[in-house]
Amino acid sequence: MVWVFKSQFEGLSALKRGVHALAKAVMPTFGPRGYNAVIKKGKVPLLVTKSGIRVAKEIMLQDSFEYLGLKLAKEALIKVIEQAGDGSTTALVLIDAIFSHGLRGIAAGLDPQEIKAGILSSVKVIHEKLQKQVKELRSPEEILKVATLSASYDASLGKMIVDAISQTNPRGMFFSEDVEISNRLPLMKTIKSGYISPYFVTRPETMDVIWEEAFVLILSYNLVALNEELIECLEYVSEQNSHPLIIIAEDFDHDVIRTLIVNKLKNGLPVCAVKAPGSREYKESILEDLAILTGATLIGGGPKNSEKKAPLDVLGRVQQVMITKEIFMFLQGDGNLEAINSRKHDLYLAIAESTCEREYQQLEQRLAMFVGNVPQMQLASDADIEQKERHLRLEAALRATKAAIKGGVVPGGGVALLRAAASIEIPENISPSMAYGFESLLQAVRTPLKALAQNCGRSPEELLDTILSQENPRFGYNAMTDTFEDLVAAGVCDPLAVTSTSLKCAVSISCLLLTSSLFVTSKTQA
Repeated sequence: MVWVFKSQFEGLSALKRGVHALAKAVMPTFGPRGYNAVIKKGKVPLLVTKSGIRVAKEIMLQDSFEYLGLKLAKEALIKVIEQAGDGSTTALVLIDAIFSHGLRGIAAGLDPQEIKAGILSSVKVIHEKLQKQVKELRSPEEILKVATLSASYDASLGKMIVDAISQTNPRGMFFSEDVEISNRLPLMKTIKSGYISPYFVTRPETMDVIWEEAFVLILSYNLVALNEELIECLEYVSEQNSHPLIIIAEDFDHDVIRTLIVNKLKNGLPVCAVKAPGSREYKESILEDLAILTGATLIGGGPKNSEKKAPLDVLGRVQQVMITKEIFMFLQGDGNLEAINSRKHDLYLAIAESTCEREYQQLEQRLAMFVGNVPQMQLASDADIEQKERHLRLEAALRATKAAIKGGVVPGGGVALLRAAASIEIPENISPSMAYGFESLLQAVRTPLKALAQNCGRSPEELLDTILSQENPRFGYNAMTDTFEDLVAAGVCDPLAVTSTSLKCAVSISCLLLTSSLFVTSKTQA
């Protein structure tokens, strides 16, 4: 392999081209009047989407240094989705603008470290200004407005989200699935423990594992090496080309995880490792519960039974599986109904008799696996392509609505960032380089609104002037109706968590890039 490197400005310029190429590709999808992207890869079914992170995932570049910039930007977008659930396109627009402004300063001879200091000083003040614009959601009607807006003004999706919230609680989790029946809300079984490594994900755009059906291997010990049970199960799954395999154990050695990841990435083995949650005593109870629910044989670490069981006799099975970084849930397992009902009865009795708060909470969490506590939101649609696009909108709207309920909302359409920046003065008695960095961010946070204006066929500068001419801090441009109005009253709001996380991640990656001075990569981006 040939390794190449570039010096500071030459390398930064190449990275900037990569970031800008990604932003240019994704930006047309931004906002309610953004355009769809049509994605077709190999034998994968056609996808029509406006999801910024989904589009970004498919963009590749030949130049290795440009690809390096593109890849770093993608990683920042994934962080935004993980932390806030939405806002990836806003973050990308901000990264492109902050990086471009900063690079112009470096080209003019300013100090990169002081430019970074100015940007960090500026973002702190902007976050304080955003906090002052927050409005809490206090009624189902307000939640419905935000949910409907987040679902691209699809009233039926908005109502489904509100129904799901009323069925659990405003901060609960949700799971969406495509089916060919009318909308309904069955409940998913859950445990509070997710995948051990992100390399197990099957959907990078949402950083989760989704399977229709899967086998489950449950081990009541720390898995420090690939033992006989595991190897036989892996071989069975691989040779039979059957369902994926979920391995649940008290803990996993790093070498075991590494081996599983290599088998997944190189050999296409559908596998995911999940660590049992809680203390040792709680883990044992959880693993026993899971064995009952899934029909699996709980395998201990003690002396082996002389009667050898085939993999199919050891494995349990679950349907409609979703595994995230924090939670593992499924619709139902193949456990014996009599055993399941008996365990549920025991848990109800234990909860009624419990006098310890910690024990009470653990028992409730265990019961949640048997009765379900996460609404599964299912969609019916006339066409596969429409169904996939609507599914993506539902998931984005779910994440945005949860964030809005938890942390409140700010005026949408880029207005919150614009108003925050417009009310800030550049501090006196700071160096020219630091002042440049401070001003760079104040200018960069205008770009989401400018991008929105472009996608609506409006002049960005005229739009900004019209908004800033009004004293009402909630006055802005409603891109869906092409009117100027009080955005909060109209329900055009963004969750504070989404706006602030997009800004935070954009600043973080931009400062990292601006203060880099040497870039080394292989000759091709593969």
